[in-house]
Amino acid sequence: MGAVVNLRDVRQRRAGREVLRLDALDLEAGERLAVLGPNGAGKTTLLRLLAAIDPPSDGAVLVDGVSTRTGGVALRRRVAYATQRPGLLHTSALHNVELPLAWRKLPRQRRRELATAALEHLGISHLAGRPAHALSGGEMQRVSLARALATEPSLLLLDEPAAGLDPESRSTFLADVEHALADRATTVVHVSHRAEEALRLADRVAVLVAGELRQLDTPSALTCRPNDATVARLVGYDNVLGASIDRDGAVRVAGHTVGLSSAELTGPATIAVWGAGVRLNAAGVGGLRRIVTRVTPGPGRWEVALDGPDQLRAYLSRRVTPPVPGERVVVTFDPDLAAVIATRAS
Repeated sequence: MGAVVNLRDVRQRRAGREVLRLDALDLEAGERLAVLGPNGAGKTTLLRLLAAIDPPSDGAVLVDGVSTRTGGVALRRRVAYATQRPGLLHTSALHNVELPLAWRKLPRQRRRELATAALEHLGISHLAGRPAHALSGGEMQRVSLARALATEPSLLLLDEPAAGLDPESRSTFLADVEHALADRATTVVHVSHRAEEALRLADRVAVLVAGELRQLDTPSALTCRPNDATVARLVGYDNVLGASIDRDGAVRVAGHTVGLSSAELTGPATIAVWGAGVRLNAAGVGGLRRIVTRVTPGPGRWEVALDGPDQLRAYLSRRVTPPVPGERVVVTFDPDLAAVIATRAS
């Protein structure tokens, strides 16, 4: 059964500086929470609090109603923490997976059964006898994850588990993580600075910026309705720029209408637009006048860079003939691939 996690009025200070501020955060049993944020956002600090490695400077961190300050060994044994660097000993993969089970004083045969099952679940049973130093980066990460899963934790903490892997290895590893967790009720907290990883593995995503929670939402809501410009950039919007909204709801950029409207906001605003939502039109009325500066082939698309203070990027289908550098275009935005955001400090 997964753990229920509650944080209340948590403040964490380091060298006199506040590095994490969370007024409230609750996880249901079996929920999968991704924590997304740039380097230095407080992601690992949060994991260390959940793992009972560090006590909070203020506030309470509870796992199934037990404070991490007082839960002791019994609580820590219910939590598994796979760190960014696997930290394997120079022994066999199987021995590394067995280690936390030995610390729990499980009989040798039971340790072997659980460790072998964890390796098999991740498709790496063939590595059982191989020394850890002979493994590739991806294999080490899988052994580290098997070691965490073998303890059958109620709370699993993953700190950038695919860090350091090349794109192909990262994609394969994340697919293995999904498979390994598919039939488990474990509560999972996974931190990453990559939006595609956070969105892929989560029921909800918490966006941390400078130690503060900027947004907590489902992946769908987060990508459709980011709270501010910083969140929009973190979830991967290609274009984030200032705008204004007329009293009639028309959105303008640099005084030009751009095909967007808002029934709720007026005044200064921010718009976030996916590259695929940038429309390049022939010269006409309305829209932003821009000059194409670069056209490059991308994955299934043309990637077009446009001049101007906003440095717009457009992604066009490979089925269309792209513009050429130096060509003048009028830019508008697809409302289905854009978000209009109330301006706030970010």
